[in-house]
Amino acid sequence: MTDRLTRIRIELQERNLDALLVSAPGEEELGAATRRYISGFTGSTGQVLVTRDRAIFAADFRYIEQAERECGPRGFEVFPALGARKEWFPKLIGEADLAGKRVGVSTRDLSYAGYLSMLDYLEPLPGPDRPEFVPAKGIIEKLRRQKDPEELALLQRAIHISDDAFERLETALTPEMTELEAAEVFAANVKAAGGEDISFPTIVAGGPWSAMPHASPRAERLGTDRPVVIDMGARYEGYCSDLTRTVVIGQPDAKFREVYGIVFEAQQAAIAGIEAGMKASDAHLLAQDVIAAAGYGDRFGHGLGHGVGLDVHEDPYLGTSSEDVLEEGMVFTIEPGIYLPGWGGVRIEDIVVLENGRARVLSHARKLTPAGV
Repeated sequence: MTDRLTRIRIELQERNLDALLVSAPGEEELGAATRRYISGFTGSTGQVLVTRDRAIFAADFRYIEQAERECGPRGFEVFPALGARKEWFPKLIGEADLAGKRVGVSTRDLSYAGYLSMLDYLEPLPGPDRPEFVPAKGIIEKLRRQKDPEELALLQRAIHISDDAFERLETALTPEMTELEAAEVFAANVKAAGGEDISFPTIVAGGPWSAMPHASPRAERLGTDRPVVIDMGARYEGYCSDLTRTVVIGQPDAKFREVYGIVFEAQQAAIAGIEAGMKASDAHLLAQDVIAAAGYGDRFGHGLGHGVGLDVHEDPYLGTSSEDVLEEGMVFTIEPGIYLPGWGGVRIEDIVVLENGRARVLSHARKLTPAGV
């Protein structure tokens, strides 16, 4: 965690900023992932303020002791945010010696209403005593792209939980089970395996319904001899996993064998071809080219993958429009798919980490192979 503070301070110096502020007073939940990333705080609200030489966490009465326990060991002072916001917020700015200074605000963790409220809270101060709030877009995103060893260990645990939860679900699938029931079984399996919860609403889609990449589960039976797409994830100590498997209850037909084989080949081509320094858009093409060569290029309409961490969707984004460059330590999904209206879809998704210049697969849940279909 102290290394994260060091990296933030390097960014402050490079951007000519005196501090970084995460979230506005009163904005519950917004900025929760960033607060946790920087300070270790797991509560629902609070403000992180990192200056060139101090780290302060502002907590209201409900969270003072929790903040002292969670943030104190990580180099943070806890500022008691007591009373009206118009009273304690100006005190926080004064305590941090930020009068007239340039304070970057994390734009991903602040609403426009929250920004206006901060200006209102500071309005009684004389002009020279007010800080200048400056958009600090990209600071947090840049830091969170590359995972440190602590994060990687937590991600691996979340991935192991979802792998286990899926394999338990797979053995329990029956034609009579509904999509909603399957989603509920997965969620229960996550808890049983030690997860906090699912990391996003589970997708279970059978038959033609699976032609929609983000279909919601229904009270419809899974049936037999048709594709069932299951997109799922677990959360462990704040960190997310994301896994997709396509299964068949019964006997896969020739169409399934063909489509599944193409998607499998596309995923393997991407995993084998990705390397550090590659444009994320070029990584997407590794899979897109395989699918296009098989005649289904227009049926793979989403990006190849996305970063995963405290949020289930983070930078980098792997797609044709991406300007990201893949770097050592990044963790992201590889999830090509083919979707055919009226028949169904196939998607296979695993999480990888860029390590020693190449992609190493972190998820190991069972999946069909072309030879085993």
